[in-house]
Amino acid sequence: MKVLQKFPIQSVLVTGANRGIGLELIRYFVEQNRTEKDQQPIKVIACSRQFGKELEDMSEEISHVEIEVTDSKSVVSAVKKVSDIVGSDGLNLLINNAAIMRHGKGVVGCSDHELRDTLDVNVIGPHSVTNNFYPLLKLAAECNSHVPLSCARAAVFNISSELGSIHNTRNSFTTAYRVSKAALNMLTKCQASEFIKDGIISLSVHPGWVRTDLGGPRAPLSTRESVEDIAYMISHCTEEHNGMFVREKLLPELY
Repeated sequence: MKVLQKFPIQSVLVTGANRGIGLELIRYFVEQNRTEKDQQPIKVIACSRQFGKELEDMSEEISHVEIEVTDSKSVVSAVKKVSDIVGSDGLNLLINNAAIMRHGKGVVGCSDHELRDTLDVNVIGPHSVTNNFYPLLKLAAECNSHVPLSCARAAVFNISSELGSIHNTRNSFTTAYRVSKAALNMLTKCQASEFIKDGIISLSVHPGWVRTDLGGPRAPLSTRESVEDIAYMISHCTEEHNGMFVREKLLPELY
């Protein structure tokens, strides 16, 4: 992947990396390392609760770190392991991808328990992961202070959804998921306003409607098509995109 071409990223961490978009992102980065022989390989860090067969098949080309994003001890432990992997270079790109969605329930059908669990994974999880990995992101930004603000310096990508767009909401289907993604978008805006001083940008990314366990079989996009869109965003985002909610080709999505 030609990330800003002159300034390739050195490391990337993906949560929820054992399936769906997360797994496809890991495959994509591994493939780029195989084909871009003239560049230093990207340190590809796959974070998930389980080390599935698909990840195991790439075990010689990735680092797997076990993480449960809702468990603070697990997150802290993961940071220590990742610190050993990236060393003094820090972490360039954090992709908060882990998420859950309970299908089909509107407001009345959404229990307190369901809403609480969804917020825990989809909002508090990315908040905890980002805050704990912040020192490594800041270290990468400092090490690459000559690089323009971008993923090649330091960045946070929060995988959101157009279902989190308040402006575009026309029904209450999957209420808990919608609420969580709207909250994630606000978290992204807050991160963007605070992190920029340390050379870190933060974006919310709509990956499209994708055929995964979460998106379902009727979704129009394959995981590869979605990941290629995300790769474009990684390659082309700059300071002007900090705090934005974007979709394919970095087009703005309405909050």
